[in-house]
Amino acid sequence: MNLKKSEKISVLRGGISEEKEISILTANQVYDTLRKKYDITLIDVDNDCNKLINNLIRSKPDKIFNCLHGIFGEDGQLQSILNYLKIPYTHSGVLASSIAMNKVVSKYFYKALGIRFPQHFDINSKFINSSYPLIVKPICGGSSKNLLKIENQKQLNDFKNKDFDQLHKYMVEEFIDGREITVGILEDKICGIMEIIFTSEIYDYKNKYQAIAKHLLDPKLPENVKQKLKDISLRIHKAINCKCISRLDFRYNTKSKELFLLEINTQPGLTQNSLLPEMARSKGTDFLELCEILLKYAECEFL
Repeated sequence: MNLKKSEKISVLRGGISEEKEISILTANQVYDTLRKKYDITLIDVDNDCNKLINNLIRSKPDKIFNCLHGIFGEDGQLQSILNYLKIPYTHSGVLASSIAMNKVVSKYFYKALGIRFPQHFDINSKFINSSYPLIVKPICGGSSKNLLKIENQKQLNDFKNKDFDQLHKYMVEEFIDGREITVGILEDKICGIMEIIFTSEIYDYKNKYQAIAKHLLDPKLPENVKQKLKDISLRIHKAINCKCISRLDFRYNTKSKELFLLEINTQPGLTQNSLLPEMARSKGTDFLELCEILLKYAECEFL
């Protein structure tokens, strides 16, 4: 899987999800890094699919660097288009992307593999009153946007009344108290373990991209917990058939000594504040090398 300097690379930027601004940050950094060495173009993506397809055909890329986040970019839809056009692309394929993006569907895989995860509920179902606090989050979404901690029935009712027309897009989970741990995978191997330290009780969009949380590489954890983090992460990565890269988020309850898998992300952020590039740097892989690795693994499922 050698990367040729003569290859034409198109970087996809923007998208139609609420994570558009993160996609732009990611794409700009990838473009600025790769353009010094490769024949590279930027393709801005919006809600005009015909324009996107025409731009892809016109630019005739050998490979696509997919920097889109959220709906359409990392849920299998874009991947289906690129498969149809027979253009190799970075990150995971259709099925892995769609499974990982859907936080309800992915839990069926976790359960089948015997992996512990927070219990979830239909947002319109009747909860046991003692189950608070709860977490409300989008079923398909990332960057921790619209992530809320709900302390009581009144707060839940207020949320439901405010977003009545959008409730089908949300799920409710039990709140797991504990340490926020993330595991990075690169080239289908463990890249690093990191603890995210923040002052609020949830690792939300603000902690990720505004008041940046503290990132602690190789945190102090019992060796058996570290090994379990690695084992679970690789099992999920392989079971869902992720390609090259992923990041898995956990909560570790220090009282019960239990690990809970929150989600797997097939397209971790590649901004200057993102977690996986920081893990890669600690292993001696700079940002250019990281981008080149992803491009080396670029594939089309129809080729």
